[in-house]
Amino acid sequence: MLAQASAIARLHILNHMRAVHFVQNETGVTVVVEDLASGEPREIHASYLIGCDGAHSDVRHTLGVAMTGDPVVINTQSTYIRAPKLLGMMPGPAWCIVVLSPRCGAFIFAIDGRERWLIHNFLRPGEQSTDIDRDSRVREILGVGPSFDFEILGKEDWTGRRMIAQRFRDRRVFLCGDAAHIWVPFAGFGMNAGIADAMNLSWMLAAVIKGWADPRILDAYEIERQPITEQVSRYAMGISRAVSAFHFSVPEGLESPGKEGDALRARIGREAYELNVGQFCCGGLNFGYFYENSPIIAYDGEAPPAYTLYDFTQSTVPGCRTPHLWLRDGRSLYDALGPDFTLLRLDPAVDVSGLRAAAEVRGVPLAVLDVEADEAASLYRNRLVLSRPDQHVAWRGDKQPDDPAAVIDLIRGASAMA
Repeated sequence: MLAQASAIARLHILNHMRAVHFVQNETGVTVVVEDLASGEPREIHASYLIGCDGAHSDVRHTLGVAMTGDPVVINTQSTYIRAPKLLGMMPGPAWCIVVLSPRCGAFIFAIDGRERWLIHNFLRPGEQSTDIDRDSRVREILGVGPSFDFEILGKEDWTGRRMIAQRFRDRRVFLCGDAAHIWVPFAGFGMNAGIADAMNLSWMLAAVIKGWADPRILDAYEIERQPITEQVSRYAMGISRAVSAFHFSVPEGLESPGKEGDALRARIGREAYELNVGQFCCGGLNFGYFYENSPIIAYDGEAPPAYTLYDFTQSTVPGCRTPHLWLRDGRSLYDALGPDFTLLRLDPAVDVSGLRAAAEVRGVPLAVLDVEADEAASLYRNRLVLSRPDQHVAWRGDKQPDDPAAVIDLIRGASAMA
C-alpha cells in the first residue's frame, strides 16, 4: 500500500507540473518543470527520459530530431455530437458505421453506446473544411433532416500524416509512441505500435537499471522498433488512401430503388467489407512481424514466414513472436511465462543446467517452463525456445548451446555472436 500511495502521490505531483526543458549528461537527465499552481521551477533528476508526449512532442523538438515521410495523406473534418434519438433510428447497435454515398464518405463511432457519437467526414481532394457547412454535412452523413436535434460537443479538423522520427534515441533520452511515429488513426495501429514500443523499451531499461544487462542493450530499441513502425506506417497509409478512394468513387445509383439498386448496394457492401475487414482484424500486422538485425537475438539462418495485414503464421524463428499455445491445464502460454526470460522446454529430459548456471552467474532472471500442449509439436520444432520479456524469441535449439554464457551475454547486450 505504501508503494502504491507513493506512486499515486508522484503522479499527482507530475499532473500539476509542466516540463520546461531538460539536459542530459553521462550519468542522467535533469528535467526542469514549472509548478502550475505556484509558477515555481523544480528539478527532477532521472537516469533516463522517455518522450511519450505525442505527435507534437516537446522532447523530440528539444532533441532536434526530424520527421520524414508523407506530410499529407488525408484531410478530415471531425465532429463530436450528442444525439439521444439517433440510436433509436438505427436498425441495430454498432460501434462503427461506414457511411457511403455519392455525396460524402464518413465513419461514425459510438462513444458511449447511447447518445454520444464521433463523426469523421473525409474531405475529397481539393475540398477544404472551411468550404463545408458542418451542420449540413453532419445531417447528410446521419441521413436526417433539418428538424433532427443534436448538440455539437467538440470539433476538430485534422490532417492524417505518415511521419517517422529519424532517430528514436539520443543518449539517455528515448522517443516512444506518437512522439516517434505519426500515421493516420485507422484501426488502432498507432496505439498498438505505441504499446509495442513501450514494452520493447521498458524491459531493456529495467534490465539495465537492475544491473543484469549491459547498457549496450538499449541500442536494440531503435534497431528493432524503427523498421517495424516504418512498415506499419505504410500499411496504415495504404489503407487510408484505399478507403478514401473507395468513398469518393461511390456511383450515383447506390440509392436507387429496385433490383438494379439492390444489386449495386450488395456489390458495394461486399467491396466495403473486403476493404475494411483487414484493418479491423489485423492479426498479421500486430503479431506477425519479425525483429531483423537485432544485436540481442541469436539468429540461426532460417527466414521468418511471410505475413499479410490479416494473416500470419506462428513461428519460433528467432526474432518472431513466441508462438501461443493453450496449455493442457487451460492456461494461456503467455500467462505461464515468467516476468523476464523464459526457457520453454518441450522435452523435460533435455539438460538446461548450463543455461541456468550461466544466467545465474550474470544475474539474468530466467524461468524454465516445461510445455505440454496438444499442438506444441507442430509449432515448436525445437525442444528449447528462449522467450524474451516482450514475448519474442531470442534463441532456440534442440539442446543447450556449447557455450551457454555466450548466449546469455548476447541476449543481455554484453556481446555479439558471429
